[in-house]
Amino acid sequence: MRCPSPGDLKLDHAPELTTISGSPSHAAMGSPPLGSALWMKIVLAQGLLNTAAQQFWTHPDLPSVFSPFLLELYSMVSCSVPLMRSAYDRAEELAAADPLAAVTATYLERHIEEESHHDEWLLDDLVASGMDRATVLQRVPSAAVARLVGAQYCWIRHAHPAALFGYLAVIEGNPPLAEHLNEIQMQTGYPPETFRCLRLHAADDIEHLNELRSTIVGLPLSDTYAALIATSAFATLQGLISIFDDLMAK
Repeated sequence: MRCPSPGDLKLDHAPELTTISGSPSHAAMGSPPLGSALWMKIVLAQGLLNTAAQQFWTHPDLPSVFSPFLLELYSMVSCSVPLMRSAYDRAEELAAADPLAAVTATYLERHIEEESHHDEWLLDDLVASGMDRATVLQRVPSAAVARLVGAQYCWIRHAHPAALFGYLAVIEGNPPLAEHLNEIQMQTGYPPETFRCLRLHAADDIEHLNELRSTIVGLPLSDTYAALIATSAFATLQGLISIFDDLMAK
């Protein structure tokens, strides 16, 4: 939600995600451990999303695009816990013989509990903004949200559930700032109740982000799975940018 200074990375110049079989080990080359290098790569790429977000939040008619934004946000939030449960279930299936899956399951079990009911809280906030509850519940997620979330289901089932760490790192990588939410409320004229769930994330997401960073940095990664998580992160960045672009085009 916040809009830091935009980065200068371009999508067609994203950091290389593939590795060459038989290349020297990271330790031998003196480079950071895989988890640390992966986290730095994701953080650098956040500039792409910051640029799109800044363009959205400085839209000349922010009130007209804010309501559709809330609906897209609700679709993503309502998908989050089912998505994490799917990854947790798959990780549990693999955990006995797979240390990476075991760490993934442990993290997700805790995080699912932390994120439960946020969709209900956000729905209450949308109703407070003047939206009809039944209409919001009946709304079909957009194609952009379906692509964003659907890619994760594919990687969870057909690659490794740890892929979801890339998605989570991006989704939680830009927690909202309370002062920014105050500015948005003033610009849009929406009542304070519209921002209750967003303010909760402004208070909690820094702690969650630090926990996620520590987990990713400590993952028992191979080159293959580090590349998978990076690919997931870049796909998530591109998916969120697509959502912002679609909202501004309306």
